[in-house]
Amino acid sequence: MTAVAKAAQAGAQIEVSNVMFLAGRGAVIVGHVRAGAVRIGQLSAPLALGAKAAQRLEVSVIERLSSMDGGAQAVGIGFRNAPELHELKRCLPAGSMLVLEDPAADPP
Repeated sequence: MTAVAKAAQAGAQIEVSNVMFLAGRGAVIVGHVRAGAVRIGQLSAPLALGAKAAQRLEVSVIERLSSMDGGAQAVGIGFRNAPELHELKRCLPAGSMLVLEDPAADPP
């Protein structure tokens, strides 16, 4: 099963609109839910951040945002131990897809 199919089944697929820094939160992704549902505790598919080995980020904060995108749910997503802003921007530029998985569905 592909990562996108898994996201639709057990996690979420987020189209990234922007990555920004929020005081007290760190690097945050803003985007639209294209499949599934975002929940605290979900893990990203492995991401190549900086010179480190690929790592998975854990969702720690979700903010529902108003959206002008034809009904797609807009969200802001913060992560436990968030990476540096420039690393996240490089790895997940606008238009890319962030795949989130439930930890029970696919252990790391």
